[in-house]
Amino acid sequence: MQKLRLVLLGVFCLSLMAPTVVFAVSTSFVVSASIPQATGVSISATKVLSDGNQWGASVTALDFDPMTLDSENGVWLPDHYFAIDVGATGGAGSPDVTVTYVEGAKPTGQTNGLGYKSIATFVKVTGATGNQTETELNAHGPKKLLKDLSGEQITDTEISGGFLRIYVGVFPGDDQDILDADGEPFTNSDKPGDYDGTLTITGTVS
Repeated sequence: MQKLRLVLLGVFCLSLMAPTVVFAVSTSFVVSASIPQATGVSISATKVLSDGNQWGASVTALDFDPMTLDSENGVWLPDHYFAIDVGATGGAGSPDVTVTYVEGAKPTGQTNGLGYKSIATFVKVTGATGNQTETELNAHGPKKLLKDLSGEQITDTEISGGFLRIYVGVFPGDDQDILDADGEPFTNSDKPGDYDGTLTITGTVS
């Protein structure tokens, strides 16, 4: 009996001293993603009704007709204005934007043309459709008479993370800063006839 215990004890001691075998495998994975660079620029204009700021259809010309006399204030105004959106397409980034206005026709005997009587307001738009936030670009007025837009430059940095919106409307005569810049509303003192000009917006991505 004593010999059996010694043998069992010896076996038990040997089992405690046996080496433990551990297998380990290590693998590394590279994690990556690529965001494409913008490849183009989208420029679109939309008619917006002044009553309730209701957005309408896209347009290819900024036609303010029909003009109606506001007899209470003695100024001629349309029932709408326009919103022009400028943003990058095809990838991430923002465009550099240049805005230029060139005065066109005016009635015979008329001193100041449409550029003195219409304004552009510059804002940066962020957020998803239906939940957008507009931030005025105070470095550009944020309102300026069209006549003063002779190569107005909005850099990609200014609208980074969003896109540029330019509101264009007829000046109603209610902004002292615009009046000080020689702006004026349409009144019965103006000559009847056609007024026009050309607004050119250029967007560039690099």
